[in-house]
Amino acid sequence: MAKNGSSPDSNGSEDTQLKRVVGIWGSFSMGYADVGADIYIALGLVALFAAQASPLVFAVAAITYIATGLGYAELASTYPVAGGAQFYSLKAFGPAHGFLAGWGLMLDYTIDIALFALASVGYFGSLVKMFTGNAFLLSSPYFGWAAIVMILFLIVLNIFGIRWSSAFNQLFVILNLVIISIILVLGLAYITASGGIATWISSVQSVGTNPSWSDLAYATSIAMVSYVGIESISQAAEETKYPKRVIPKATKWVILAVVVMTVASSLLSVTLISTETLSANSQAPMIAIVANLPFIGAALSVIIAFTGFAMCYVSTNTGVIGVSRVTFSMGRLKLFPTFFGRIHPKYRTPYITIIVFSLVAIGIILLNISLPGVDLLGLIASLYNFGALVAYMYVNLSLIELRVKDPRPRAWKSPLNLNIPYKGRTYEVPMTGVIGFLSCLVVWLLIVGTHPVGRVIGTLWFTVGFIIYLILRRRAKMSGALSPGLSKGVAGS
Repeated sequence: MAKNGSSPDSNGSEDTQLKRVVGIWGSFSMGYADVGADIYIALGLVALFAAQASPLVFAVAAITYIATGLGYAELASTYPVAGGAQFYSLKAFGPAHGFLAGWGLMLDYTIDIALFALASVGYFGSLVKMFTGNAFLLSSPYFGWAAIVMILFLIVLNIFGIRWSSAFNQLFVILNLVIISIILVLGLAYITASGGIATWISSVQSVGTNPSWSDLAYATSIAMVSYVGIESISQAAEETKYPKRVIPKATKWVILAVVVMTVASSLLSVTLISTETLSANSQAPMIAIVANLPFIGAALSVIIAFTGFAMCYVSTNTGVIGVSRVTFSMGRLKLFPTFFGRIHPKYRTPYITIIVFSLVAIGIILLNISLPGVDLLGLIASLYNFGALVAYMYVNLSLIELRVKDPRPRAWKSPLNLNIPYKGRTYEVPMTGVIGFLSCLVVWLLIVGTHPVGRVIGTLWFTVGFIIYLILRRRAKMSGALSPGLSKGVAGS
C-alpha cells in the first residue's frame, strides 16, 4: 500500500499516486451531484409510461439503489483506491471480471457526460427563454453545440485538479438542496391540503390496467436513471481524506437524501400536473412541476431553471471525474493501455483519460446533432442503465465473495448479515449484497427485454470490450510481462 492509502502502480512506483484532498462534504457532493441530478430528466421519461404510478415505480427502483449503495460504502472504505466496481471485481473474481465491470462503468460515465450536458442545456435554454422569449438553445443544432462547449470547459477544470472540481460540485449541491427542500415542503403541504394525495391514492388502484404491467416494467427500467451514480463516491476514494470514516457516512446521507427527494418529487409531479404535460416537457420537467405551485410558481420556475441547469452540469462534471478514474485505474493495472494510467506531472490528475473520454462524449452529442429526428435522450437513458447495472451486479457479488475471500476487519459493514455454517466454518453473508444483486438482475433483464436498440448497442459494447481484453492479455503473454491486472493473481489494496 502506498503512502496515504493510495495504490502504487504495478512497478511499485509512486508516479501514479493521486492526492487525498476530498473531505466528507466533497464526498457527499460527488455522490449527490451524480444521483440527485437524475430526477431533473427522469421524471418526464418515467411518467410517460407509469403515469400516476410513477412514485411507486421510483420507490421500487430505490431498493436496488439502497442495497447497492450500502455495498459500495463497505467496499470503498475497505479498499480506498480508484477504480470502484472494476477494482472490487478484479480482487474478488480475477482480471476478466474486473475488466468487464470497468468496461460497463466506462459506458455509464461516458453516457453520463453526454446525457447531462444535454440536460443542462435544456434547463439553461428554458432559463434564457424566460428572460428573452427566444428558445433557440432548445433547438438543434444549438442545443448540441452548447453542450459541447460546456464539456470543453469541464475538461480544463478537471485537468487543474479534483480540488477545484470538487469545490465546483459542492457550491451547486448546496444550492440544489436548499431549493429542492423548499419546493418539496411547500408542494407537499399544498397537495395535502388540497386533497391531491387522496386523489392520487384512488388513481393508483387501477395499476395493472392503467398503466399496464408491461408499461410499469418499462418505466421501472427507466426509473433506474434516477439512481445511477452512487459509484462516484468510490471512484474518488483514493483522493478522499480519512476514507474509512468519510465514505460510509457520506454514502448513507446520499442514499437518504436521494430516495426521499426522488419519490417526493415524483409524487408532486403526478398530483400537480397531468402526465401528458410532464412528458411533453421532458427537456426540463421540474420547471413544469414548479410552475403549477400556486402564488409562487412563476418565481420558483426561474430559480428551478437555474438549479436544474447547475445540478445537471455538476452531474456532467461528476461523469468526467468518474470515467477518468476508472480508466486510470485500469491503465495502472494494465487492464487497459498503460498510457491511460499516466497522471499530469504538475496537477497530479489523470489528464489523458479526462481528455479522451470527454471527447467520446462530445462525439455522442455530435451524433445527436447529425440525427435530429432520433429520440437520443431515451436511447442514451437505456444505455446509461445497461452498463451501470452490469457494474452494480459485480459490486454486489464482490461484496459477498470478499467477505469470504478477504475476511479482514472492516471499518464499516453493510447491515443485514446472515451467518451460515458450512463444513466446519461459519460464513458471513451480507444480505444487502444478495438483495442488491437480485434486484439489479431483474431491472437489467427488464432493460434487455424492453429496450431493443439499447440491448443491441449494449451487447455490442461488451463484446468489443471483451475482444480488447483478450488482445491485451495475449500481448502481455507474448511479452512475458503479465501485470497484476492481466495475470491470474489479484491486485492488492
